[in-house]
Amino acid sequence: MKWKRRAIVACLALVTFSLWGFSIRSGLLWGLLIRAGVIARPIAAVEATSFEDIQFPSPETSIARSTPTFVSPPTLTAARQPTATATRRVAAIGTPTPSPQATRTASNRDYGTPALSLGTTLTLTPPPEGRYLVVDQDRQVMLVYEHGRIIRIIPVSTGAPYENSFTPAWRGVVGPFWGKARFRNSDLWADYIWYLFPGATGSILIHSVPYVPNGDEKIYDRPEALGVEPASKGCVRIAPEDAQWLAAWNPVGVPIEITPYHGVIKPANIAPQN
Repeated sequence: MKWKRRAIVACLALVTFSLWGFSIRSGLLWGLLIRAGVIARPIAAVEATSFEDIQFPSPETSIARSTPTFVSPPTLTAARQPTATATRRVAAIGTPTPSPQATRTASNRDYGTPALSLGTTLTLTPPPEGRYLVVDQDRQVMLVYEHGRIIRIIPVSTGAPYENSFTPAWRGVVGPFWGKARFRNSDLWADYIWYLFPGATGSILIHSVPYVPNGDEKIYDRPEALGVEPASKGCVRIAPEDAQWLAAWNPVGVPIEITPYHGVIKPANIAPQN
């Protein structure tokens, strides 16, 4: 029995040494293969403790990563809006001056409405440069020009359509300013008078509506005819407030044209006596 037990122990020992020898030979063979480059050396696995510990292999071809350059946005400069320039317009009608003291003929009555406006196109002689006056008898208005533009329209009343009182057509310049005066052989006065030219029965003038003084009152002669109909003795009548404006404008020496009256001129013997 002893030799059997010894035989078994010997067999087990032999098997053990055989296996150990094989392991050693296998290890040596493995090392030789690695050194020969037949087998790649194994990479030891390292446990990553965070995302930063992981190293990613770089690509074989290195791509230059450009650093972005931040360009500051351009400073926006607000464009200055053009300053609105108010276009000055020449007033067609000046600020009226209060009429003289109230009269029995009602000095505040309507002097009539001109038969045209500033936009009306006339077929008159074109005014030259500078200042110019046109008395349009058919429309009963005086047009005041400055540099080719009408700056004021003044209602007028020219000579009544009779042979001894109508206003003739004429061209010339405004004569001297006579100021306030009384009309010859009459009780009528005018506060503003400009001389034009000699007429058949007397001087042809531009003057404010004549009146008869009555204490503190002024009784005007037909102010309602202004801008409506010819009613004077041959002169060019204008309202007191327009006469005051004209005096400030100073028409002395200014060229003036009086257009012909195209209405019917009646015989002198049927003219009203007043």
